[in-house]
Amino acid sequence: MSKQRRREAIEGYLFLLPNLLGFLLFMAIPLGLSLYYSFTTYDLFTEPAPFVWLDQYIKALGFSIRPDAYQAALAAGKPWLDAVGSLIKANDDLVWVALKNSGVYAVGVLIISIPLAFMLAWLLNSRLRGMTFFRGLYYIPVVASVVGAALVWFWIYQPQAGVLNFIISAIVHGLNVVLGPLGIHVADPVIGWLRDSQWALLSLVIMTAWRTIGWDMVIFLAALQAIPSSILEAALVDGAGRGYTLRKIIIPLVTPSIFFVLVTNTIDVLQVFAEPFIMTQGGPANSTLTIGLYLYREGFQRFNMGYAAALAWIVFGIIFAITTVQFRVASRWVYEE
Repeated sequence: MSKQRRREAIEGYLFLLPNLLGFLLFMAIPLGLSLYYSFTTYDLFTEPAPFVWLDQYIKALGFSIRPDAYQAALAAGKPWLDAVGSLIKANDDLVWVALKNSGVYAVGVLIISIPLAFMLAWLLNSRLRGMTFFRGLYYIPVVASVVGAALVWFWIYQPQAGVLNFIISAIVHGLNVVLGPLGIHVADPVIGWLRDSQWALLSLVIMTAWRTIGWDMVIFLAALQAIPSSILEAALVDGAGRGYTLRKIIIPLVTPSIFFVLVTNTIDVLQVFAEPFIMTQGGPANSTLTIGLYLYREGFQRFNMGYAAALAWIVFGIIFAITTVQFRVASRWVYEE
């Protein structure tokens, strides 16, 4: 290697050095330590932490078989199918509760946010005056602080003074005015959005979807504007209607963007922490306990750092598996030019 090439190589590595050091100090080394601690009972106080191999993972995902509990359930008169639930006992019930809540939360956010964001982008994909204002308006929740947004929605969801229940009460009152002469009375539900276990998780889903729609809309809007106008003009000349053009031309052409949004949103919502932490603390009755919040409790409130690290790697494995499946099936529905 010549002296000039050697000098250029050294200068290149020097330019890369700050980024490389940042990656090592804040990503690679912490990840390696967390993987090591997941095989220990590290608790911040005991040094050195005992090495327990896979015990933390078994504690999180393992089961125990209890024939005595099964026989007791049968003796109590339960059907055998119900008694099976007593036969298998999870080592940590809260892990499965948190995983179920995280899965339901993720599916709910994806179902609400992605279709609405696409339809919103389709409506805003025009050159009418004022469209820039509306695009910026719908993007505001994305740049808003998650803490500020959570506090605003916390007051919206208040049972007595909240805006949402006020609107529902006004609608119920109007229905009673109309239906009262017919002898029909509609009771005001006064929903405890964050206090009722039936509504709490749905409340978080709605708030997160509201915050996510703006970002998804921008991605879809860019994809829609990248569609060549000649294709749409040709469809119009051939007599294709607006609905047919949307289903057969526009949606297939933006499937790469839909796939991108689906993957990134899935990764994001499965790691949700801030919303339940701020608004519900996992309650009521663990109905909003997500795996991210449970991981935080174990690691930073109970100082079970080894167990929290194992939970973190379990979440990583789940997200990696889901993302891998998404990429494997993408070729069946994503249109590539």
